[in-house]
Amino acid sequence: MGKPILSDFDFSGGAKITGLPQAVASGQPVTLDQMNAALEGLAWKDDVVAASTANINLSAPGATIDGVTMATNDRFLAKDQTAGAENGVYIWNGASTVASRASDMNVSSEFNAAVVPVRSGTVNSGTTWRQTAANPTVGTTSIAFSSFIAGAAAASETTAGIAETATQAETDTGSDDQRMVTPLKLANFSGRAKRYSTDVGDGSATSYTVTHNLATRDVMVNVRRNSGAYEQVLVDWGATTINSITLIFASAPAAAQYRVTVTA
Repeated sequence: MGKPILSDFDFSGGAKITGLPQAVASGQPVTLDQMNAALEGLAWKDDVVAASTANINLSAPGATIDGVTMATNDRFLAKDQTAGAENGVYIWNGASTVASRASDMNVSSEFNAAVVPVRSGTVNSGTTWRQTAANPTVGTTSIAFSSFIAGAAAASETTAGIAETATQAETDTGSDDQRMVTPLKLANFSGRAKRYSTDVGDGSATSYTVTHNLATRDVMVNVRRNSGAYEQVLVDWGATTINSITLIFASAPAAAQYRVTVTA
């Protein structure tokens, strides 16, 4: 029977543990060779929005999967099909529209050792699944998914673990503090400041319609000179429509004399 070790080991001087036996049970440290063997050959797939909890009618998959309201082009994992050959990663094309196999998992070689993370869902949120059939014939061979690295926790400010990508809705509402925001989600953030700029003036007109296409009358308008000290000037303006404003000058400005910026 081994003796418990009650002191810390300090390896900051460059010392290494050598001769470590291969791990054979949970809780035992693995060797570098074991770790590399475990990682080698895994085919990580882009995450899916949701994963099935029961058989899905792939001809009309419905509006929700595992409690997640699906949107066009969302990826989902069908892993519980009555006909095992139907299992795989699919694209949701509509509640009553046939789902299509994802382009990264629609031929035999793409199924081998495939690992699929699940982004959300009542039951399967944060889980990861590995495909276990070798060189399957798509549509014929029964495909099986088993739970993979199920013990990994969700990442937080204090805990390392699995990090999920926020949906656009979660980004827009700021309702979640546990998911990452991508540059694309920030670019499409509904609360971001939007801006449109253009030059006005043609030497004859005193009224100009500026079409900004910002879809709101809640805008701020700044007009400045396009030369000299580039100072700001005061001009009468009105929010003519949700996509345009009208500027009114007392006298006709010269060609491109002023620069107008509309911010929403």
